[in-house]
Amino acid sequence: MQNITFIDGGSLPTPEGLTREWVKAAAENRDEDEKLFSMIREAFRRKIELGVHVPTYPQFRDMIGQFLDIVKDEKNCYEPYVLKEENAKILELEIIDEVAKQYREETGETLGVRVCVAGPTDLYLKAFGTTAYVDAYHILALDIENFIKQAFKTAKNFEIRIVALDEPSLGINDRIPFSDPDIVSALTVASTYARKQGADVEIHLHSPLKYKLVCETPINVIGFEYAATPSYIDILEKKVLEDSNTYIRLGVSRTDISSLIGIINETYGVNAWKEKEYMQKIVTDLETPGVVKKRLETAYSILGNRIKYAGPDCGLAFWPDQDLAFKLLENTAKGINEFNAKKKDQET
Repeated sequence: MQNITFIDGGSLPTPEGLTREWVKAAAENRDEDEKLFSMIREAFRRKIELGVHVPTYPQFRDMIGQFLDIVKDEKNCYEPYVLKEENAKILELEIIDEVAKQYREETGETLGVRVCVAGPTDLYLKAFGTTAYVDAYHILALDIENFIKQAFKTAKNFEIRIVALDEPSLGINDRIPFSDPDIVSALTVASTYARKQGADVEIHLHSPLKYKLVCETPINVIGFEYAATPSYIDILEKKVLEDSNTYIRLGVSRTDISSLIGIINETYGVNAWKEKEYMQKIVTDLETPGVVKKRLETAYSILGNRIKYAGPDCGLAFWPDQDLAFKLLENTAKGINEFNAKKKDQET
């Protein structure tokens, strides 16, 4: 058995005293680089220290806006929405490269990194709504490809192991205006370059309802929110995954913070938003390493070695604070590592 690799979703709450609006302005204006860079480097180091095997660059900005703002800026394009490759940069990757260099100097190993970009479908829906302009959809897929190309050029001291396309609308939004062949075409354009570089390409979904469509593309990893909705696994057919050589990134810890706080409130008869000490029970009572390990065991009994990666269901941007978010990452790491150790013992 190959070990399950722990990857995270990327996004985190901002440190106390800073807002996502500040991060957006600082990234665009570049007038407080020291503070911005320090925040991102420190968050990335903590992910590594807490045991994320292949960490995603820390994301403190809106996933779609981070990319769409660049695409919509005319000075970055040859013509509307036709992005110049040299302008398709992910600032956070440039910042974490220094941490990756230090990691290599300290360990002698090259750090594997997960790069997450907005998918062409979600990008399109934000830019154009539900009116179908197939040419524009294709152009946005090419723009995403340019961001991925630039990401590989930025990776001087780390290895891009996974490129993730963030497409939560697929499978939950019934107003996507494109045909299945159009979707397959856009996802193929957006994913082909990374696959040619030897990286896995993940599509991050909330629901796997469209997974058979994804299996028709070069994308070889499907990620979905199993922890919050275990029944999603019933949608998948192992043989379909095997025939298309597609793997799963399984969500094994819940990130739906409002629902988790609701459980705490109901269980203890409190308002955890006000009595914040009760929020700790999310990571001491609910999302524990044991719970994570059990979820992985249950899913593995169904999908077996089709599960290649695991992590939190989604990003943690809207969690109450960084300490709670990092504790969830730590618990997830422990649960996955315990699962791997148990499987290894069983096989020896």
